[in-house]
This record gives sequence, C-alpha cells and structure tokens, in this order.
Amino acid sequence: MAPHQEVEAVDSPTPPVADDPAPPGGMNLPAPSGPDGARHRGLRRLALPVGVLGIAVGCLLSWREALRRGLFDDVFWHRAAGVWMLDHHQVMRHDVFSYTVYGRTWFTPEWGYDVLLAESVRAIGPTAFWWLSAGVASLTVVIVAVRSRMLGAGWTWTGLLCLEAGAAIALFLDDRPQIVGYLLLALLLLVLTMARRRPAWLWSVPVLFVVWANMHGSYLLGLVLLTLEAVAAFVPVRLGRVSVPDPLGKRAAVAVLVASGAATLVNPFGPGVYTSALGVTFNSTIRQLIGEWQSPDFHDPTTMAVIVLPIAITVAFLAFSEREVPAIDLALTAFLLVSTLDAVRFLPLFAIAWCGLAARCTPMPREPRRATLVMWPVLALVALAMLRGPWYPAGTPAPSVPVRAVAYLEQRPGRVFSTYLWNDYLIWKGIPDFIDGRTELYTGTPIFGQYLALYELTTDPDPVLRAHSVRYVLWPTQSPLSIVLAHDAHWRVVWRSGGTEIFRSVG
Repeated sequence: MAPHQEVEAVDSPTPPVADDPAPPGGMNLPAPSGPDGARHRGLRRLALPVGVLGIAVGCLLSWREALRRGLFDDVFWHRAAGVWMLDHHQVMRHDVFSYTVYGRTWFTPEWGYDVLLAESVRAIGPTAFWWLSAGVASLTVVIVAVRSRMLGAGWTWTGLLCLEAGAAIALFLDDRPQIVGYLLLALLLLVLTMARRRPAWLWSVPVLFVVWANMHGSYLLGLVLLTLEAVAAFVPVRLGRVSVPDPLGKRAAVAVLVASGAATLVNPFGPGVYTSALGVTFNSTIRQLIGEWQSPDFHDPTTMAVIVLPIAITVAFLAFSEREVPAIDLALTAFLLVSTLDAVRFLPLFAIAWCGLAARCTPMPREPRRATLVMWPVLALVALAMLRGPWYPAGTPAPSVPVRAVAYLEQRPGRVFSTYLWNDYLIWKGIPDFIDGRTELYTGTPIFGQYLALYELTTDPDPVLRAHSVRYVLWPTQSPLSIVLAHDAHWRVVWRSGGTEIFRSVG
C-alpha cells in the first residue's frame, strides 16, 4: 500500500462572471468591453421593471376619466367662489350667491382650493381643470408608489397597489378639494415613513397641515393619524403578530402632534374650520340626501372590486402569513374601511391607507421578472390605448348641464328656481339661486325642507314659489313638478329643449 501523501492545495484563478445570468447552454460570457460595453451598460440602465406598468396605468386611469367628461356640480360654485375672492381681495365669510340665505355666515376650509382653482384657470386656461384633477391624482399615485418601495414592496407588487389607488381615486375624480385631501394624506404617510429614517422630516408636517386646513376638512384624518403615532410612541403595542416595529420618539411624536394641531388654526376662520369640518361630517341631512355620504353600491363591479379585493388580501395575510403586521397601518386602514362602508366618499382614502399596509405585508417578496427594455414600447401602447380620443374640451360643462337654457335666463331678469345640481352652474353664470351644493349652508334653515317639498311634490308649489318671488322655474321635463306647472294657470312654458323646460310666472 503506497504511503499517504499530502497534496498542497493550489489556488486557481476565478473565472470571470458576466453581469447577466448565463445564457442557454450554460456559458458565462463577459460583458462587451470598449464602446460596445458602454452602450450595453447604458441600455441596461434604461430597462424598466414590469411593475412600472401598474404605476403608469394607475396614473392614466384618472387622465382617461378627466379627458372624457365635462364639468358638473360643485366645481362651478368652487370656481365662482374663488373668482369672487380674487376680485374682492378678501376671503368669503358670508353667502353672496343665493337669494334665500344671502348674507348668512359661511366658514369653509375649502376657500384655499377655490382660490387655487380660480387662479390656475386664469393663469393657464381651461386645462387647469385637468391638472387639478387628473394631475393631482397622478401625483398621489406616484407618492403611493414611492412609499410602497420604501416599505419593502417589490416593483410588481408596487404596481398592483398603484392600480388599487388609481382606480379608487378615478371613481371620485372631480375638480373638488377632496382630490387635494387624497394627495395630502398620501404625502403625510410618506413623510412619516421618511422620518423613521431621518427624524428631521417631522418638522415639515406642521407646514403640511397649514396647507391642508385651508384646503379641505380631511385634515381631521391627518390629526387622527398623528394621534395614533403619539399613542404608539408611549404604549408598546404587541397583540400576537401586530406590533409597532419602529415607533417615533416620544418627544418627537407629541411635539409634531401639538405643532400640527396649532398649525390648523393658521387660517382666516381660526377654530371655525373645526366647526365647519365636523359639521359637514356629522350632518344628518347631508348623509341622508347626498349619494357620496351613503354606503357603497356593491352592484357596481368596480366599487366592489376596489373594496372587496383589499379586504380579501388582508384577511388571507392575517390568516396564513407569519410576518409581522404594522399596528398603525392596520388601525388606520380599519378605521377608513368602517368609514367607507358608512360613506363611500372615504373610499380613495381607504385605498391609500391600505396600500401602506399591503406594502409591508407583501405576498410577493421576490420579483417574478427582471427589468427589461421591452417595457418602453409596452408603456407607449398602453398610454395610447387609454388616452386616445375623442377628448371632451377642457373647461366645458358636461352634457347634463343645461347650458342653452341658462343662457336664455341670463338675458331675462327675475329669480330662478331650479334643481340642486343645476343651481351650481347658475352660480357660475351670476344668477342667484334657491339652493346649491353648499349643503351645510342651508341645513338648519327652512330652505332645504321647502326645496324637498317641491322636488318630491308633497306640497302645492305656488305658495312656496310666490313667497320667494320666483319668476322662472328651470326643471327637467316629465318630472312631477314640471307636469304640475304645465297644467297650472299661473305658469307658462317659455322654453323647451331636450329634457329641459323653463316656466315663467304669469300671475
């Protein structure tokens, strides 16, 4: 038997490893060098992950909606109020548009949006309506994407979350101040996420609340979120897998809550903005009559999908995953889910909050596909398909607005009684109205009851119309009121077109 021999190990040179995975056949080839290599690396930097498609579609959903419809409802009085404030160089504190509650005190945190809308239209023209609806919605989706990535979601999962956020916002897209509320909630969530890495970001939160309290009453939700952060900083949360893994510092959490609460008082009405915001939220008349303040319509497949899918995904994660669940995101999402089931107008806020929860609880820890240059032509084709015309002209009233009928009334003096939805357009045209979309201004007065009595025809219309010196009635044809007036000797039809009629008093 041969004696044992020790063999000295000899280091062998490591073979070069290519930047890309081995091609078919198992060969590792080095990346090209020289000009070809630089070109190769430059092209690789332009490659896009598949998830970018979801982000793009989430943004394009709002643009598709904005480009295909005209203006309607509240946008008219918002713009009229903004124009009035710009022309008079003062904030509106009393009603100036109606003949029923003229001069009544009116506080609203939405005054800032009204001025922004009016000034934007003056500065850049009618396309401002698109930028302040679809443009703001797109920015909100991008912020959701940035936060999702920061929370650990891969590109593909981030794209799917942006589809959820974009679809929810598109359902409620309009030139109204709540679109800014969606943006500011997403921005607050992003800033709080960034502050966990760099606490100096917290000092920007009170500034955000100064803007928010002068734009929309949803700043109250922002204060709820900061309250959750302060509670989590003092009370260690651990309920099974539910915890707060990275709470803010105690002093910082309290300081930012107090400073933000004080910042909301930096407005023309002081504490009056709280009266306005809370008054609208808990106004029983508004909740009874306005569709967006009522429960969701689950017969609508889009609404159902945007609500039910997040619930199903969350329940599945809680039941089958072993990962930690962030307590603050879970609490905020649950609160907004309950709010949405009570009033569907909270749906976009729920979707934005849920995206943060789902980003932390991603069911896709690894990317299914690599970045590729093919995404550029795919994005171009998708954008072309979603945005192809015809487009509705920017700043043009929707077909449901009786433009020609109102033009007839502009040339004839006299008070006009019209529908709740059409009266906003009357405001924009400088015609005093009976009641309009500023619902909270009329609750607590007899006006709302009188309007409903005529709308539902539960009373003789003549005494009500005579008491307010109404000369013209602008109303849909073949509705109860128009049928009664057509047979009333005190009224005569003076204009009719399509589904609209104008009656003039002859008594």
